[in-house]
Formats: sequence, C-alpha cells, structure tokens
Amino acid sequence: MNTHTSLPSPTDLTVRRLSVNLSKGFSRHWNGGDAFMTAYANALSMSFPVGEQSFIDAVKNGAKALPDTPENADLKSVAKGFIGQEATHRHLHGLYNAHLEKQGLVNHWGPRAERRLKKGREEFFSKSAKGHLHELAITAAFEHYTSIFGDLTLESV
Repeated sequence: MNTHTSLPSPTDLTVRRLSVNLSKGFSRHWNGGDAFMTAYANALSMSFPVGEQSFIDAVKNGAKALPDTPENADLKSVAKGFIGQEATHRHLHGLYNAHLEKQGLVNHWGPRAERRLKKGREEFFSKSAKGHLHELAITAAFEHYTSIFGDLTLESV
C-alpha cells in the first residue's frame, strides 16, 4: 500500500518588475491630505524591507533543505518566484522609504526588527534541526496576515 500522497502541482508565481517612479517624491501628507493615514501607511512601509528580507531568507533556507528530487522541482520553482516577488517589494519600499528619510522621518523600526530577527536566529532557529521550518511557518503566517489586511483595506476603498 502506497502511503505517499502527491501534492497538487503548485501555481507559478509571476515576478512583476514594477517600474514605479519615485524620483520626484511625493507630498508629506500624500494620503488624501490625511496626516494620520499617511503616517500609518508610512510606518507600514518602513517595516516592510526587513520583513521581506526575512521572508526571502526563510524561503531560501527552506528550499536549500529540500532534497534535489523530481518531486521538489516545482516547489523549488515556486520558491524562486516568491523570492523574486519579495525582492521587488523590498526594493520598491526601500526607494519609498528613502524619500521618507528626505522628508525627515526616521525609521526606528527597521534596525530594531533586524536586531530581533538576528537574536531569534542565533538563539532559537540555529539551535533547532528544523529551525528553517519555524521560519517558513512565521513567513506563511505573516503573508496570510498581509493578505487579510490587504483585503480589508481594499474593501473600505
């Protein structure tokens, strides 16, 4: 009796190389003149590059842990697409955040999050034989949360 069940073939991810021109910048209260909503969106953007790099690292480490078998070829391809997608997001938020710095905003979140991630990797993930699975689970949870947040945001527009 074969107890191995095959998973459905994953869907290919299209990596979109978005060409957003931020060279001219944007106004200080760009979100309809609403200072609070602008600050809220800016704070989110400041947190994204660190998170996206963490997601990239988690998926890279997870893909490395997969044996090179035909069964894993599709999964590794999807991982590569995910990494490309997150790298694009990280780059665009980096450009956006650079403009926020020109406006005088200081990103305290990024360095703090980097320190916490480093500590987590050193103290927990590196000591566990399956630390990469924990990082993948965290990535999946945050991506799920982001999806819910995006859906709720678009519903209220």
